[in-house]
Amino acid sequence: MMAAGRKALRRAVPLALRRMVAWARRAARDRLDGTHPRLARTLAPPWDCHRFVCIEQAIRQGPLWEGKLANLQRGAGLLDGVRIAPGEVFSFWHWIGQPTVARGFAIGRAIRDDLAMGDPGGGLCQLSGIAYELGLRGGLTVAERHAHSRDLYQTEEDRFTPLGLDATVVWPWKDLRLENRLGVAVVLRFAVTGMALKASIQADGEVAELPVELERTDFANHRLVTVRRDGQLVSSDRYAI
Repeated sequence: MMAAGRKALRRAVPLALRRMVAWARRAARDRLDGTHPRLARTLAPPWDCHRFVCIEQAIRQGPLWEGKLANLQRGAGLLDGVRIAPGEVFSFWHWIGQPTVARGFAIGRAIRDDLAMGDPGGGLCQLSGIAYELGLRGGLTVAERHAHSRDLYQTEEDRFTPLGLDATVVWPWKDLRLENRLGVAVVLRFAVTGMALKASIQADGEVAELPVELERTDFANHRLVTVRRDGQLVSSDRYAI
């Protein structure tokens, strides 16, 4: 009952105010724990360098897909070329900013409180998900990542990325953050070509792609997915169905 009461109290506070408070709290935490000065802030020019991880995903035509496509195009343009020096941290929301119509984002499908609805920036989770998979395979350290709470897809043909490699983002509460401990600078590349989302990492030096293994077990009302990178446990996520 206490949890239900807190949830009701939160809903009584205007969303804009809750977002403002959450963003201020995150900024304060970043300054207190030393993350703020390490946030990646540089865009790199086109490199003629080794691309050691390349991923391509289909953009599916579902509810509000035109808005999602527009948001992926806008988001890919904002993230393309982000340079992460050794010791720096990539933050998805630091580069994307608040997704509003005024900032060029469209209404796409989003999940809020386990319900699908239209929202400015809806569909950006595909971009954060491909960035997460890119970081895993590229050897970056996951500083923050949130799995979806529910698996919305009925068939594997509808899925654009394997379950377990998703990364939900909710401004400003849930971010995707990747830290570079590789010893060489890397640059993230993103582009939307037709109905495909493409992502790759370039490195200022020789870096090898790491193997990522997924193990999934389906139960009556949920799915459990365990992810390992180079044999080491990365995550174990439970998705309601």
